[in-house]
Amino acid sequence: MNVNKENINFETEYLTDEQKKQTLNDGLARLKAAGFKMTKKRQEILEIFIEEGKYLRAKEIHDRLTNKYPSMSYNTTYRNIYDFIKVGILESTEYNQEQLFKINCMDQEHDSNHHHHHFICRLCGLSIPLKACPMDHIDTDLSDVLIESHRFEVFGLCATCKLK
Repeated sequence: MNVNKENINFETEYLTDEQKKQTLNDGLARLKAAGFKMTKKRQEILEIFIEEGKYLRAKEIHDRLTNKYPSMSYNTTYRNIYDFIKVGILESTEYNQEQLFKINCMDQEHDSNHHHHHFICRLCGLSIPLKACPMDHIDTDLSDVLIESHRFEVFGLCATCKLK
């Protein structure tokens, strides 16, 4: 499958510097509105996710932060990541029994909690939004049940990683 980058929103990887700055400001405003104290560590965690623009493991974030903050505990990193999820700044998925996190999709037409799914490269974490939902194609009668949520992610190798 050939991927035409002009037709796909590759999340924050292709955001301009101005868009990245706006995403950072929006995230910091969400934290403040939720009553969280603004700290340099929280800002740096958010900056890492914005710059990377892909799914990351909590350990990757922690390893980058401990270069600057050697006494920072893994629990502090993990707690901050989950606080970011609670306020809608980050989203998460699971692959091979490991949690992965990324900056929440920001869509011009929707708020940050819009319904969406992804293709996720299992090597580099690149995330490509999918413009379809499998729930739209289920023929099973589910009228007697209450569906509270669902997940659908496609894992594989991106165009770059499949050449490695």
